[in-house]
Amino acid sequence: MELVLTVDPGGEDKKWRGEIGLVPSILEKVNPSPDKRMLITCGPPIMIKFVLFTAAKMGYQPKQIVTTLERKMKCGLGKCGRCNIGRTYICQDGPVFTYKQLEDLGADYLA
Repeated sequence: MELVLTVDPGGEDKKWRGEIGLVPSILEKVNPSPDKRMLITCGPPIMIKFVLFTAAKMGYQPKQIVTTLERKMKCGLGKCGRCNIGRTYICQDGPVFTYKQLEDLGADYLA
C-alpha cells in the first residue's frame, strides 16, 4: 500500500513533508501504475470528480477505483430520501462505491 498525503497550495506549514498541490495533479505526478492496484479517494465532490477522470485517463478500470459519497447523506437511515439516486440510497447501500457502481447510477452521483 502506498499512501500519498497532499495539501492544497498555501495549506502547508514549515513542518509539512507531504506533497503540495491539487490531488489530480499529484496523482499524475506520482503516476501509480494501474497493474494489480486499487485507487481509493475521498474528499469534496469536485475533487472526487477530477480524480475519477484523471484515474480513468491513467488506465485505471472503473472497478479499480473506490470513493465515498457520504456528503450526500443526511439522516443515515434511508428515511429522508436526500441521498437516494434512483433506487440506491447512499446511506444504506454505501457510502463507499467503486467507480463502476457510480457509472451504473448515472450522471447524478456527483451532483
